[in-house]
Amino acid sequence: MMYKQQFISIIIPVYNGGSTIGRCLESVSRSSYPSFECIVVDDRSNDDTLKIAQSFNVKVVHLDGHKGAAYARNRGAEAARGDILLFIDADVTIYPDCLDKVNRHFEDNQETSAVFGTYDDQPDSKNFLSQYKNLFHHYIHQTSKEEASTFWTACGAVKKEAFFKVGMFNERCRMMEDIELGYRLLSENHKIHLDKGLTVKHLKRYSFSYLLKSDLFDRAIPWTILILSNKQSANDLNLKTGHKISAVIVILLLASVFVAAISVRFVLAIPVLLIIFFVMNYNFYSFYLKKRGLMFTLKVIPFHFLYYLYGTLGFIIGHYKYYVQKKVY
Repeated sequence: MMYKQQFISIIIPVYNGGSTIGRCLESVSRSSYPSFECIVVDDRSNDDTLKIAQSFNVKVVHLDGHKGAAYARNRGAEAARGDILLFIDADVTIYPDCLDKVNRHFEDNQETSAVFGTYDDQPDSKNFLSQYKNLFHHYIHQTSKEEASTFWTACGAVKKEAFFKVGMFNERCRMMEDIELGYRLLSENHKIHLDKGLTVKHLKRYSFSYLLKSDLFDRAIPWTILILSNKQSANDLNLKTGHKISAVIVILLLASVFVAAISVRFVLAIPVLLIIFFVMNYNFYSFYLKKRGLMFTLKVIPFHFLYYLYGTLGFIIGHYKYYVQKKVY
């Protein structure tokens, strides 16, 4: 089947991305799709990001101050010539057929206003935490609904007309601006799809401190505030009912361990709660077992428990911050 080739504008915001922007742009240059432009928006980097970007055949927009990803993406969109805006992060590489898949998705689904993809199952960094976390992202997207309730800018495309109609990215959002855009698109009755075959490779290397910062301060807390602000009842991606129940079980497990010395009933509750938790997360651990083997999966378990602990902490802090701000304003 022959598809009409729509002109696609790739928009890449970057701040101090010298370690990855070169590989990102190299992957873009190898695209098999003939009808596109690439716009790099340098958010006032103070490393060699600008120099590297200028060495490629791309349009470079250099901002006069560090304004954040939402602002940078909006300036890139304003400079774009394409009818489709494809946002990708500076720390991913795309496959040669990425743009073909984006174009094909919009051609096959004319009613769709936006589509986003997923990280692949072969993360670039080989240390355990990078493999664990990037595979975690991959699993979440691969097991989520294709009729999406949000958006994702690591690899997400949106029709320019719809993007400008809903008011672009909210530049007051320093984090989760893609999620917020997705909520507004849905509120305006635009359809968003998750294309599980549209994959990119993540170049991010995770350390333990970065993992905690990313999951707690960059995701759990601002996402909670965003959900409350938009009065959303989320039941997709990381916020499925099963994830919420798992978080409750982990909290009950922790409480049972602390009070086990007081009553034997709490000691007996521990194995019961563990069994329920592992049964509920059977598919999750089976995924890691299939991808990386038994020893890797055993190492995943304590980090998975920790994920629910700091996720719950982020949920509590997010509620507190939201209601304090609401009271102030």
